[in-house]
Amino acid sequence: MTNEGARVLVTGGTRGIGFAVAHQIVRQGGRVMLVGTDAERAQEAAASLAAPGRVFSMGCRIEGNERQSRRLVEAAVESLGELTGVVNAAGGATVGHALDLSWSRWKEDVDTKLWGYFALMRAAVPHLASPGGVIVNILGVAGKDPNPRLAPGTVINGALRGLTKILADDLAPRGIRVLAVNPGATETDLLREMAQGYARLNGVSTDEALAAMRSSGPLGRLPTASDIAAAVVFLMSEEAALITGTSLDIDGGVHRGPA
Repeated sequence: MTNEGARVLVTGGTRGIGFAVAHQIVRQGGRVMLVGTDAERAQEAAASLAAPGRVFSMGCRIEGNERQSRRLVEAAVESLGELTGVVNAAGGATVGHALDLSWSRWKEDVDTKLWGYFALMRAAVPHLASPGGVIVNILGVAGKDPNPRLAPGTVINGALRGLTKILADDLAPRGIRVLAVNPGATETDLLREMAQGYARLNGVSTDEALAAMRSSGPLGRLPTASDIAAAVVFLMSEEAALITGTSLDIDGGVHRGPA
């Protein structure tokens, strides 16, 4: 498997899963544009990959703004050339029940992940290799297993699963594939933030919540960002050329519903 000629725009690319995806693409000889909310942090993340001329960065908050998304894609194309892939990995995982979370929290999460992902995909499609372009949306298992403690993620990821499928159908005649990856809780720097949320809900310490999360799956450990990235990079490769319009769970077996 190789992505030597890959030219990929990665949102949420300064840390966690997004950064791990970028790292693996660059290690295989590809080129990436890292996008993060903070421009300085994005520059530092790009420099840490130690691949001058193949890694670029941009500070931009992902949101449902078509004009901003077009500017972002145009900047990526100017740096990379015609895109072979887009990885939507922005946004976190707010812990809370639907009626307890503030309206502003709901609006921000929906704007970042649902509208933000959609706006970026709309902007990117005219600049994706046709055939051969690939979009991978990083969602989450809550979109398949409704979780009342992850209310925004349940709703947003469920909607994005549907959007992934219909865009895969719409873009298939152009040879562009659209897929989703569903991590469960993952060993990234956001894990402790999630554990703090669960600790508040359950009346336990953060360390106790972390321990419970880490022991929840049948395989006995949580996936790492590199575990998720390896699957994403495979899905973007020629070996996965007939995989589209579907989602892949990478959660150590936490998902309990039908596959």
